[in-house]
Amino acid sequence: MSIVYLIFILLAIYFSYKYDGIEEYDSHKQHRLWLMCIYLICLTGFSYGLGADKFSYMALFEDYPEDFSELGDYIWLQFMKGAQTPLWVIVNMFCKSVFHSFYAVQILESAAINISVCYLISRNTHRYFLFLIVYFVTLQYFIFNTEIMREGFALSFVLIGMDAYTRGEKWVFYVMLPLGLMFHLSAAIAILFPFTRFKLSWYTLPIAIAISFCIWLLSDKLLSAVMTAVFGGQGALTQKIMFYSIMASSIFGYIRALATYLVFPYIIMFSLVSTEPSEERRQRMTRWTSFMLVLAIMACAFAGFVRFYNYVQIFYLIMLTEFIYNLVRTREHLIVRIGTFAGTLFLVILSYFSHYDLTDTYFYDFFYPYTCILNETDDVFIREYAHYDATTVEIDDKNVRDVD
Repeated sequence: MSIVYLIFILLAIYFSYKYDGIEEYDSHKQHRLWLMCIYLICLTGFSYGLGADKFSYMALFEDYPEDFSELGDYIWLQFMKGAQTPLWVIVNMFCKSVFHSFYAVQILESAAINISVCYLISRNTHRYFLFLIVYFVTLQYFIFNTEIMREGFALSFVLIGMDAYTRGEKWVFYVMLPLGLMFHLSAAIAILFPFTRFKLSWYTLPIAIAISFCIWLLSDKLLSAVMTAVFGGQGALTQKIMFYSIMASSIFGYIRALATYLVFPYIIMFSLVSTEPSEERRQRMTRWTSFMLVLAIMACAFAGFVRFYNYVQIFYLIMLTEFIYNLVRTREHLIVRIGTFAGTLFLVILSYFSHYDLTDTYFYDFFYPYTCILNETDDVFIREYAHYDATTVEIDDKNVRDVD
């Protein structure tokens, strides 16, 4: 069944060759984009046991009641018990009562995030199909569609709001943000977006590195003083915040995070900002890059805050797509750009082969081979065990902060 992956890649390559060079509006190009969007929706919408965290969603879905008269009480119960927000609970209860199948949740979530992503690329780049290849091979497509389904719904609203904000339609952002929050509380990080706009230069990168290193170095004491005081209560939400906050990284983990989330992305994004001829587009790209800097500093300093980086990933991938498209079209800083691309590619490959010892599996095993609803076999549950292996934190001095 994994032939469906190859078909998508081959179609994207063909369409990229045929259409990505077209700068003006082209109805055929638009048609192919939305055709590929439908392909992406169906790919995960009709999958079975694809991914890792999806097994948690599937298990929780079985406990949802089918009677909507219990909705109010169940929303409160799920928020206190599992920090699940109201719109996510409503979607699950609707699908449980009407379709009696988790597949309906999958399809709705896949439609929400992929329509949002394709809408954004249609407004922000001419390289539609090269973007889809990047989106797919970096595994961000799979992460958004299987690993962070609740957050995927939130992203589908918030990303559109952020794009509208940069175009002067601020009211759209302030409408979309609460909708995102009602699906996942991580959307609260987007509150920072209107306030993040820095003057960018090559000096900005070492300053950001220095800030992230200082926070990483002092973070144990900072968290001890702040996190316990602010979130020292009880409940699932408090426990989750504390769990993510006390996760630590070694110096080698910090360096890898620095390269992954800050150094290479900044070089890619700033190189495009500094060469963009359109003032209006440069202003939007500056806003994205500034927001990336804030989230990258947090992701490097606090290992548990990496998930906030999801709120800039699509904008980063849009700029990465343009960076790749123009990689050999200009000679300026060619060695630096090729080195940056090679480093980015190496980190992507490295993520594919993250190994989980107890199940002897790799990260790519969560998504390969493809498994669909036409072949519901028990083989897929190795992914659930691998997910448990990947997320089980061994409590020791190396990966947990000393929060008194």
